[in-house]
Amino acid sequence: MIDGLRLLLEGALASQWLLLVIVGLAVVDALLPMVPSEALIIAAGVGAAAGDQSLIAVIAAASIGSFVGECTAFLIGRGFGTAVRARLTPGTQRAELFTRTERTLTTRGGLILLTARYIPAGRTVAALAAGASSFPGRRYVGYSAIGATMSAAYVAMLGFIGGATFASDPLVALAVSLGIGTVIGSVAGLARRLRSATAQVTESSPVAATRVHADRDSRASIPPLAHAA
Repeated sequence: MIDGLRLLLEGALASQWLLLVIVGLAVVDALLPMVPSEALIIAAGVGAAAGDQSLIAVIAAASIGSFVGECTAFLIGRGFGTAVRARLTPGTQRAELFTRTERTLTTRGGLILLTARYIPAGRTVAALAAGASSFPGRRYVGYSAIGATMSAAYVAMLGFIGGATFASDPLVALAVSLGIGTVIGSVAGLARRLRSATAQVTESSPVAATRVHADRDSRASIPPLAHAA
């Protein structure tokens, strides 16, 4: 069975249609985050290490697909921002991410658009929020092009390094590369949650302090009771 999987993987990685599949899957992944295009891009990187594909072509295909998908999500947010916001369940991770992204786009738009793609569903939410918040279209296109190329290169290089390290067994190379990518993504998600929790504590502290001072001021303004005769 394992040998059959190796043969199937080797045949798929050498396919001339692989790059077109990467483009299509990357487009869909940018719109529907449950479609994991990263696994296919990593596999193509493994194939590039074996000489079955061109690493530059793999990166280009992934970049083009991501860019097209992200720009489409941006246009959806621009045209249906209110409806998109209404469909997000309050209190869920995506709803909180959407609200926070929309708020920070005004001050750190470029940074959030470049880094959100390394968080699960982050680039989709960022694209929708950018469109819904009337973020400048030209700026979004520029940041999306840069971010799509950066993330495509990162994912493809994971596969390429794994394929070069385990050149004798592409199945092991793919498993190791996917494992490394999963660990990095989990660490990034944990760091985001810790940063979000810290920010919430920081934001709530001034409010609490203001309430304490207000209570003190209100108590000080109440005249003392007259002594009983």
